[in-house]
Amino acid sequence: MKLLLVGYFSQDPSIYTYATSFIHPLQKLGFEVKTFNYRTNFFLSGKFRLHTIINQCIINQQLLNAALKFKPDVMFCIKAETIQPKTLLAIKKQCSSYLVNFYPDSPFALWNGNSTVNIVKGIAVYDHFLIWSHELIPALISAGCKQISYFPFAFDNELFAQNIIITEKDQRYFSSDVCFVGTWEPERAQWLDIICKKLPFLTLAIWGNEWFNNVPPTSVLYNKIRGNAIYGMTMRKAFACSKIILNFIRRQNIQAHNMRTFEVPASKTFLLTQRTYDQATLLFKEGESIACFATPDELMQKIIFYINNEQERDIIVQNSFLRAQEFTLEKQLSKLYTSFVNQKGPHDIHSKTQNSASFIT
Repeated sequence: MKLLLVGYFSQDPSIYTYATSFIHPLQKLGFEVKTFNYRTNFFLSGKFRLHTIINQCIINQQLLNAALKFKPDVMFCIKAETIQPKTLLAIKKQCSSYLVNFYPDSPFALWNGNSTVNIVKGIAVYDHFLIWSHELIPALISAGCKQISYFPFAFDNELFAQNIIITEKDQRYFSSDVCFVGTWEPERAQWLDIICKKLPFLTLAIWGNEWFNNVPPTSVLYNKIRGNAIYGMTMRKAFACSKIILNFIRRQNIQAHNMRTFEVPASKTFLLTQRTYDQATLLFKEGESIACFATPDELMQKIIFYINNEQERDIIVQNSFLRAQEFTLEKQLSKLYTSFVNQKGPHDIHSKTQNSASFIT
């Protein structure tokens, strides 16, 4: 079958994009895959709203043209918040394509820019919606979803299976007691500020975009910032050279998880994450294959305990690595595809059934 993968694909090989990791697993399932970058910018400057509107019109027309030329059996979208419902309807009508969307943010988070009116209005147009949170399923059903499947933030096993070589230079550059890799946000800065003030003897390393823009030079955090966002093998080196990797869950992720939930265990490194039901109970088991915190005091206690107890860290690292192997993109897409074919078949695109399927083992 033909599959058109619509996502954000970076032209810079040093910048990792999640959509790229879907290509090979889908090909291994037997799809002929073509990609479409829905974030292409046709203007040198996108500062004005008119530029944005015209750019979106061009992108939507180009997607329709690509679909008409390729005639995909399945169009698999990853976020695709700029794609308009009328474009989806045209592709469904003219190409008879089965439309799938995996939305890695909350489709209802209009207030913080993580979703758009296009997505909210398009929910009922998609034939199958994949979501990372069980808590969002009732809202998706109310919005008119035809079929819904739970789909966790699976990781790229090919990327994380690659051997990394840590040189002495790498060790000096990345080494830390506690590491955080992620974009600046006020809540994250507050957590890290507490660590700096209460545990000043620890080496803290921060990697991510917007930290230098939002943290003043007078802040205790400023000298902890090592650089902008790091991806792929570089990120894995930072993980490997740190004793503890922190993970903070955004409010929109509710009681679910995020990419780091699996990426850190897949790197055979130690994750200390903000406690959620999914992480502590559903995906992993707290105290055995994951370590969690909820309050500043608990965070301090956990950091001190695990910094001083390497053996306890290693036990969780090994258990979390084994558990994470169930959540590779290859396995999750394979389970999704098998369930999809067994239940409905790829050409039954007009089904009105509402199905919440979980692929957790």
